[in-house]
Amino acid sequence: MNFFVNKRRRALAAVAAASFAVVGLSQVAASAATKITLTEEDYFNTPGQISGLASYTAQFEAAHPGVTVKRQYVPFANLDTKLLTQAAGNDLPNLLAVDNPFVSTMISTGQVVPLSGLKGFSTQGYYPAVIDEGLSNGKYYSLPVAGANSIALIYNIAMLKAAHVSPPTTWAQLVSAAKALTTPQHYGIALTCEAAEDTTWQWEPFFWSNGGAFTFANIASSPGVQALSLWKQLVTDGSASKACLNWSQTPAASSQFIAGKAAMMVNGPWNFPTLNLNHMYYGKQFGIVPVPVRVPGQHVVVPLGGEDWMISKSGGSQAQQLAFEYIQGMQTPAEELKLAKAFGYLPGKIAVAQTYVKQAGPEWKVYVDQTIYAHPRTLGLGVKYPKVSQVVWTAIQAALSGSQSVQSALSTAQSQIKSILAS
Repeated sequence: MNFFVNKRRRALAAVAAASFAVVGLSQVAASAATKITLTEEDYFNTPGQISGLASYTAQFEAAHPGVTVKRQYVPFANLDTKLLTQAAGNDLPNLLAVDNPFVSTMISTGQVVPLSGLKGFSTQGYYPAVIDEGLSNGKYYSLPVAGANSIALIYNIAMLKAAHVSPPTTWAQLVSAAKALTTPQHYGIALTCEAAEDTTWQWEPFFWSNGGAFTFANIASSPGVQALSLWKQLVTDGSASKACLNWSQTPAASSQFIAGKAAMMVNGPWNFPTLNLNHMYYGKQFGIVPVPVRVPGQHVVVPLGGEDWMISKSGGSQAQQLAFEYIQGMQTPAEELKLAKAFGYLPGKIAVAQTYVKQAGPEWKVYVDQTIYAHPRTLGLGVKYPKVSQVVWTAIQAALSGSQSVQSALSTAQSQIKSILAS
């Protein structure tokens, strides 16, 4: 519990330190180089991401005569493998946009440079969980691309009203509400339980908010058993479909909700555009509350998603400083607001996020409030997180499918996690 107190103190300190007094893009001086090309790799493929990044790059190049940023798109499923191959050959691009759980792995290659060693670096104003994604041995290796995202409970207003149900805030209320909302036409809640990272990500708020931590290997004790028993109950009583074992978070579970086949789902703000396209609007067709906690008073601890910029050793110190200036320009309030809107993310700085809520709409408030206590998924685990995550989603699948009891599945997981942590 002391961990959460410390997180709160750090969050409040960050709030006090947050400021819009950040060096603007036009004020960042270019290197004396007359001609230089910076290479960049990412997996961004939505229209908003592509246009937002292209617009910023054009501004950067205009402010840095002679500098060209050459972007290469790599599909999400291939980028991590490609980066590791390039790192092994000392051939990384100058700039790399990395999914945040993979940041620690890239640090371990020894082929990326600490940003905290470059001129102009600052941690001021960021959500602790956002800035700490790149923290290793006292050095910071990354800064957010467009901010971060997380998950909350999204519900169908009309369905809850028809069932005379209030949005749940505790697990007991969630079970009761999901049961009352289950009809022949729709389930009470759409869960994500496929054999993939998004299942671990979905379960983490229930486990972490209940006092669990993978680093303590306490997954088979009360925090984990209670959290997985909750999911098991939802499936067993028919409030959640057993087909969730094959459902991704997006688009599978979200499609169930949009189609009116589920009254609630735990999901993120990247769904807002799709919800709106299907004539579902915040405050009219859907509402949002924090992920329910086991007992009143517990803080909701959600995982953070999003991407981080990192800089490789390729190209020498001049290229590294220019690459940092490219990243640094994105950290100004004006650019954070533009990119967050384009990407559908929450700005990485607290004060900017609060401004963003006023501009983007009240549907963002819950996500902003939850981020104060959020965790980077790799917190305390670093490069071991992917292995731990696979163990966790395997245990969840075993328990929900009925192949193992909750206790047995988590005991197996705890033994495996201990081995991973000791390796």
